[in-house]
Amino acid sequence: MTDPAPRRVHGGAAPFADAAGVLGAIFAAFCCVGVPLIVSVLSSIGLSFLRRDSILLPLLALSLAIALWGFAAGRRQHGSSVPLALGLLGGGGLFAGVLAARWLVWPGAVLLIAATVWNIWARRRSRLVALSRQR
Repeated sequence: MTDPAPRRVHGGAAPFADAAGVLGAIFAAFCCVGVPLIVSVLSSIGLSFLRRDSILLPLLALSLAIALWGFAAGRRQHGSSVPLALGLLGGGGLFAGVLAARWLVWPGAVLLIAATVWNIWARRRSRLVALSRQR
């Protein structure tokens, strides 16, 4: 079975949700695992209280939900399931890295960034194809 015909998704927050959600999720995961650059910047500006798991885990979950919503909106626009699948794998990697195996945070972050870039590229390509059909 093939993907349904792509349709155009207009305005709103959906075009930015994937990137914003991914940035928030990666930030939360990097704080949880104690990436020195993030920890030192937070300490230097007086926000070291943000390193509590009671703040970071809900931020991680909310950010991933926003990112996945953005990937799903992108799928409705361009018809490709790849960014959504990469986002699910990357999000799982981030959560597994924070909760169990810290080394999984890095591949999870790379997968989420790749999903975001793919989604942005596919949305732009979809818009160009729609514009060329209108002529």
